[in-house]
Amino acid sequence: MKKILALAATLAMAAMAPAATVDAGFFTADVPSAGWTMQADGENSATLVSPDKAIVFTVTKMPAEGTPLQDAASRLAEAHGSQNLVRMEGEGEAWEYTGAADGQPLYAQVFDLGGGVYGYITIIGDHESDVATDVFNSIAFK
Repeated sequence: MKKILALAATLAMAAMAPAATVDAGFFTADVPSAGWTMQADGENSATLVSPDKAIVFTVTKMPAEGTPLQDAASRLAEAHGSQNLVRMEGEGEAWEYTGAADGQPLYAQVFDLGGGVYGYITIIGDHESDVATDVFNSIAFK
């Protein structure tokens, strides 16, 4: 019985492990399966797409250029037709909103990375799925 439980625990851990870590140069992300694609859009922006194209991430590292984070977040939310920009609780300043892009639901966060740089991540598609949440939480800016 102990062998079966050990095997089940090992298989469960393997199922939760990322299939690969993708590296865009300015960030990394863990993806759960093969087939995810990434396309750079300049030096500090990239798109990460699930194999079935149901989830699309855009990840951007942008200079603050003297713009307060709330103002930058407000402009980005407005560009997506969002009326629900909310300051997030916790350490550091961060803002989130939902909206739409190409008729698909969108979730976005804008946050301070320090040093006069902001991070901006959007999830287009099934942003409430476990896969989207796991990939989002794995994104690490360099």
